[in-house]
Amino acid sequence: MGVLAGLSVRHLLCVLSMGRLKFVCVSVSLSLAWSLGAFAQSRTVAITVDDLPYAIGDGAQAVSPSDAASAEEINRKLLSAFKHHHVPVTGFVVQKGVEELGAAAGTRILRKWTNGEFDLGNHTYSHPDINQLPLAQIEDEIVRGEAIFIPLMKQAGKKPDFFRFPMNHTGDTKEKHEQVSAFLSRRGYRLAKCTIDNSDYLFNDAYVQMLAKHDELSARKLRLEYISYTAAEIDYYAQLSKQVFGYEPPQVMVLHDNRLNADMIEPLLALFEKKQYKFVSLERVQSDPTYQTPDTYITKYGPMWGYRWAATRGVHVDGRLEPDPPEWILKYGK
Repeated sequence: MGVLAGLSVRHLLCVLSMGRLKFVCVSVSLSLAWSLGAFAQSRTVAITVDDLPYAIGDGAQAVSPSDAASAEEINRKLLSAFKHHHVPVTGFVVQKGVEELGAAAGTRILRKWTNGEFDLGNHTYSHPDINQLPLAQIEDEIVRGEAIFIPLMKQAGKKPDFFRFPMNHTGDTKEKHEQVSAFLSRRGYRLAKCTIDNSDYLFNDAYVQMLAKHDELSARKLRLEYISYTAAEIDYYAQLSKQVFGYEPPQVMVLHDNRLNADMIEPLLALFEKKQYKFVSLERVQSDPTYQTPDTYITKYGPMWGYRWAATRGVHVDGRLEPDPPEWILKYGK
């Protein structure tokens, strides 16, 4: 908007009185309470966590009951940090992961995600690529994904509200996109969007290998690189949204329920605080008019919503400017 806090301008008010034109100089201090200007002044972000109850990483196909202790530790560390920093969080559940971890342990973990300002959402039953599925199977994935998280939310007196597609694949054809969207609406869901991504799952894949090999030197370097890369991605997506809308709207950060984030969640949250973001709920962020932009972008990929909104609004952006994760991390263990 180009409006700065505390900016004063001098307006000349033309007053026609007694047949003479009088000029009255009035000093007016412009306020950033205007809706768009307010977001320029007060940065807000919602934190979301995918793949509850545990994303093991390192290319592993599935979790098992033997991972229950690790999963409980990781979720304890995440939730403790969120409470400490007063962060409302929505976690997205993969129902099959609950079953593989063990119903008792999985349910115990998820119940803690319904306390206070924590909420749960649907991330499908088995985390499939819906590009590869017909509509009937996609609908089945959505319904079967409700088995645990909906009863837990209702027991906590909360309304199940949000659904997020695995890999943010929202339908690779117009027909599929529209049909799935209509099905979600009929089941009372809103699509959970996200605007900041830091490829944490790629870092985590390398990180768990380093820990298994007791390669602490590499692990320490990765942790530093992870925070540095996250900082760069926050700045990149803030600039992207300004390019699309002319200001920075509320943001949604997507993370995963993994070992790396459990170990690094404190400095990661501190990073947002250093950049003067206020943590708010996903519900609050998605009530912003920006998030009412029609969802008409069709792609087989899963880009952040800034890219989708740019395409919808006809704004050209150069995705090549987005930073890439460090090559040595991507190649570790390969």
